[in-house]
Amino acid sequence: MKRFAIPTLILTTIILLTLPPLLSRARTGQLAPAVTPTATPITNTISLQVQASEDDTSVRLTTGENRYDWSYIRIGASETDYVNGIRFQNIDIPQGSRIIQAKLSLYYGEWTRDTPIRVQILADDTDSARSFADSEPLASQRPVTSAAVGWEITYSPPNYTWFDSPDISSVVQEIINRPGWQQGNALALIIQNATNNELNHYLDVLSYDFKPDISPKLEIVYETNLPIPTSTPTNTPTPTNTPTPAPGRLAIEQAVALSCNARYVDNTQTWNNNVIAYTACRPTWPETGPETVYRLELPYDNTDIQLQIFPDDPAQDLDIFLLTSAYPDDCLQGADASLTRPKMDAGIYYVAVDGYNGAAGAFTLVSSCTVHFEHALYLPMMKR
Repeated sequence: MKRFAIPTLILTTIILLTLPPLLSRARTGQLAPAVTPTATPITNTISLQVQASEDDTSVRLTTGENRYDWSYIRIGASETDYVNGIRFQNIDIPQGSRIIQAKLSLYYGEWTRDTPIRVQILADDTDSARSFADSEPLASQRPVTSAAVGWEITYSPPNYTWFDSPDISSVVQEIINRPGWQQGNALALIIQNATNNELNHYLDVLSYDFKPDISPKLEIVYETNLPIPTSTPTNTPTPTNTPTPAPGRLAIEQAVALSCNARYVDNTQTWNNNVIAYTACRPTWPETGPETVYRLELPYDNTDIQLQIFPDDPAQDLDIFLLTSAYPDDCLQGADASLTRPKMDAGIYYVAVDGYNGAAGAFTLVSSCTVHFEHALYLPMMKR
């Protein structure tokens, strides 16, 4: 079978038609247009919670006292300003991610003094925040971010509920943008009084020491171009059998309503021993017995009160204490058996009957109140 040769002219034409595109690409150094894939940003939400006793604190500025072991966090100013530190561990956000939203959630215990409470939220300006243990710098002494978010609390949240801060994404963003930030680092928020916050404008929220599952929370929504791990470790604390209420505070959740001009029969042996010293009024008295707790509501200002206790067994040394909250630092007065306090403001108070040096037993409590009205109503007698 004969083979036909391709004519030389036709072959040359094919080669010449093919070469120009190849030569053109060789001159530009590209054999084909390059296509760079664009990564789609991924949005993720993480929820964190305080994990240890030394990860939340209140620092009393006048004394430098570091109360990381308190059952509450005092926000605002009572007799002095407080600075709060709240630290969150293992924040799994890549460096440089865009923070879309962030909020701090706190659990309101019960006590608000006056509103509005004006504070600002900043962050510990470091790559990975250290705890607030006594061996570490105080929350009030740490460098803070230039970003700050003002928070004006103008209401009292319902008792024992969560409430949220304003958006603090700018504060979190400043930390995530630090060159030394790495996934898994810790971040600590710092709450300071605003310059226009007044004394006795404060509220108490519950801390890790009160109960871990109602310790402060932080929720962050962020956007990143990096893959998000399929199994992100959670920061939910391991459930514990921490009793409620925690040691160090009165069991006001179980408080008995106390009326004026009434008589009550009770027994401290049916209660727990949560408070062993009333630091603000009788710090040297060892109140190591169990304490019965009452809730006293006074509707009028300028009210004189008298409280007397009569133990069934005179050998049991029972004392009586008057407080403005569940915490011994808010004790107004303590007495051996009879407590009198004049001209009290209207409000809610707590009364504790506690045992000196472990004393416990049955008793009778007698309360009496006298209200002094500033302007008595005067109606002249009309003659017929």
